[in-house]
Formats: sequence, structure tokens, C-alpha cells
Amino acid sequence: MFLWTDLVELVRHPFSALAVIDARRRLPDGLLALGLSVVLPAAVAELAALGPFRPPANLGTLPSLTAQGADIYARWVYMNRFVVPVYGIAISTVLWIAAGGLIHVIARALGGRGSFAGLMKLLGYAALVGLVTLPVGVADALLKLTGIARAELSVGQLAGLLSVAIFLWQNALLVIATRRHYAISTERAVAAVIGPIGAVLVLALALIILAITLAIIAQQPA
Repeated sequence: MFLWTDLVELVRHPFSALAVIDARRRLPDGLLALGLSVVLPAAVAELAALGPFRPPANLGTLPSLTAQGADIYARWVYMNRFVVPVYGIAISTVLWIAAGGLIHVIARALGGRGSFAGLMKLLGYAALVGLVTLPVGVADALLKLTGIARAELSVGQLAGLLSVAIFLWQNALLVIATRRHYAISTERAVAAVIGPIGAVLVLALALIILAITLAIIAQQPA
């Protein structure tokens, strides 16, 4: 239960909560937090996958090739809807660990004295903050099952906005955690966090583009 208490404290009092986590929690606690942050959203995605296929909306306003690509990609995602969340667990875990490794290397190069294990503990808790959006994700999944299109669109847009806000908040927490754990200045902590996160975003975008390309190629007649 302490994970949920820590999550609430991270939302209410992030500075003091990170200090407590850094002092009292262990690496397995952080890894458990990281695991929950990637597994629970995937479980919600599996629930949403039980819903019927719905073609992308407003394709008529897009250029023909773009509309064709979006439709093919949506059908590919639907055909693989039960597998994609499983891939998402693996990819998200790798990206978080890669980001942690890069932050550690840069922070140490900037004069920091912290350990990689300590950073991963704090990183796991920063990832755990993403579960704040889980109730909205569950609501979106239930709407997909019931087929209430208008409400589904509104909740989906809300989920997207919350995801962006949580992503920014997670990065702020990582800056605070890096500054504290490595005993470096805020400016150096920002440099240590923003660079790796940017690299991870580029990698994630490349993976998305690759998935879309492969989906379009797979749908082309032989």
C-alpha cells in the first residue's frame, strides 16, 4: 500500500515526497513502481481491445495518401490489438531504463555523485505518476466497449491532454530527483534530463513511423 501513499504524496508534495523516497525506499520498490506504471495501462488497453473496430474519423479532410495510410494503420492496429499492449510493456520498459542510463551518465559527467541504482528507484516513482490518468483510461476503454462514439471522442481527447500534462510533470520530477540524488545544480539536472528524454522521444517517434510503414507495406497486394 505504501506505493499508493507515495503516489499521492508525489502529487501533493513532490519535493518532500522525493526526499522520503530517496531516503527510505529501496531499488525493488522503484522497480515495482516502474512495473506497475507500464503493466496497468497495458491491461486497460487489453480491455479496450475487446471493443469493435471503428475507422478513423475525418479521413475525408486528409490528402488521399495520408488518409489511406491512416486507415491501413488503424486496421493493422485493430488486427494486432491484443499484441500491441504487450509490445508496449517491453518498449516502455526499455525506454525508461535507457533514459535512466543516459541521465546517469550525463549527471556523473557533470560532477554528480549518485548511483544508477538510486536513480532507477526515483525514476520508477516518477513513472508511477502516470497512473494518475488510469481512471480516464478505464473510462475510455469502457466507452469503446459500449460504442458511445461522441463520449468516447471527448474522453479520448481528455486522456490525450492529461498524458501530455503528466509527461511534463514526470520530467519535472526527474529534474528534481536528479538534482537531489546527484547533488548537482538545477541547471545541470535539467541538462542531464532533457537530453536523454529528447533522444528517447526521437527513438519512440522512429518506432511509430516504422510501425506505420510496415503496416502499409503489409496491406499492399503482392
